[in-house]
Amino acid sequence: MNSYQRIENEQQILKKVSQGDTQAFRTLYMYYYNRLFQFAILFLRSEPASEDVIEDVFFNIWKDRDTLTDIPNFQAYIYQAVRNGCLNVLKSGYVSKRDELPETELQVKIAPDSPLDELTYKELNNAIQQAINALPERCRIIFKMAKEDDMSHREIAEALSIKICTVERQLLLAKDKIKQ
Repeated sequence: MNSYQRIENEQQILKKVSQGDTQAFRTLYMYYYNRLFQFAILFLRSEPASEDVIEDVFFNIWKDRDTLTDIPNFQAYIYQAVRNGCLNVLKSGYVSKRDELPETELQVKIAPDSPLDELTYKELNNAIQQAINALPERCRIIFKMAKEDDMSHREIAEALSIKICTVERQLLLAKDKIKQ
């Protein structure tokens, strides 16, 4: 399954989880964990704190599993839960926002045919990584949600509790800065 596509039959999986199916819960967990971890790292810049937030979110999902089928947009819901968990950690002072910026996972997808192509690929990929890391925090988070997690503008707005027009402005800003 492509990591940028939605989980197949998500509603059926959520229904099984709500009925206590541990294998369905594992499927849900494995599908979302890496994406949510990368999302939490953008806020917390701490692997242990990010792992704790993700674990807490999944613990609460399991604990309140009987209400899962009532959630209209699970992807936006789970991102918002992680965001809220990260904000709570930041408010508590558990981690400092001044930690080193993480490396991003976004890469240029080309197949080098020669050593020169490979060198060009590496240089281009490094330039893109630097440009993404240089984006303002909010802009970087929105860009990664849109490009890496393939979330719609509406889903990003719901997950971050912001307006759709803000998402659109931030994505335009990101694209302009990356092109430069």
